[in-house]
Amino acid sequence: MTDPISRMILEKLEVNCRTSLQDLAKSTGISANDVKRRIEDLVKSGIIQNFVVIPSPLMTNENRVITILEFSNEPEERKLLRTLRFNPSVYRVSRLIDGRYIVYGIYFERKELVTLTSFLRTLDGINEVELYSRFKHYWGGKIELTNTHRGILRCLISDPRMSISDIAKETGFLTSDIKRSIDHMRESETALFTIRKNEDMNEGRAEVLLKLQWNVSQTSHENILSWLQDNFGSLRLDEYVSAAEPTLFFHFLVNHVQDAQIILKKVGESGLVVFVEPFMILSSTDFSDPRVRRMEEMLTETGFSK
Repeated sequence: MTDPISRMILEKLEVNCRTSLQDLAKSTGISANDVKRRIEDLVKSGIIQNFVVIPSPLMTNENRVITILEFSNEPEERKLLRTLRFNPSVYRVSRLIDGRYIVYGIYFERKELVTLTSFLRTLDGINEVELYSRFKHYWGGKIELTNTHRGILRCLISDPRMSISDIAKETGFLTSDIKRSIDHMRESETALFTIRKNEDMNEGRAEVLLKLQWNVSQTSHENILSWLQDNFGSLRLDEYVSAAEPTLFFHFLVNHVQDAQIILKKVGESGLVVFVEPFMILSSTDFSDPRVRRMEEMLTETGFSK
């Protein structure tokens, strides 16, 4: 459980995990030492899983995939998760209340999607695989990485909060060049400096994924997202808009299951959608982020390996 100050720290670190203790202290009204202690507590408790540098979709040619798995018999979850963990495209698996599973993946080349699809269709006891790939991107820029950028990223992938002075010692670059390059990457949205939170620690709230479809002759995904933001923006975690069909997934949190039912009814009565299906998430497991692996590969390809 977190209090308002710790939640404020989490929000600031999600936007920029490199935010200094001094800046966080100014924002929260507590001392830098207290901020440091709270961050350490958030890490020890597992609320912050890790600090991470995520390259933009345009830098890595990233595409996402959401797959809904239905089994003929309830699988042994530990064995299933162990199997899915070793697929390099899978970064998250959610178990639904009705016994199905949702697999979230990221791929960078078409052959990786083909491999993932084949892999999922051969799981023990699999009955149905419902797959959605190619989602629209809503953030990210692209720049030509210089040797300075690459050297800095090599350091920050290992430790996203590494100080500029330590990066200078590691790379031999001037501190002014390092600061300017990091600012450039953030401002251009070439990379996101953020945290991975444990979504299972959402203070007892229920996690829901809504699948929505609409009539393209009557409305658009922009209208639907705007309506969702106006009505449920405070609950939003993420959204995934298909680039191939009129389908989007809206990911949000509610205090009680009954709240999800109210939202489902309101969405259905909005007149914007022709189909809505709720996925009530019982638990989720996160794996290593394929985007970080891809960035490491890109740096290795250019001679900037660890």
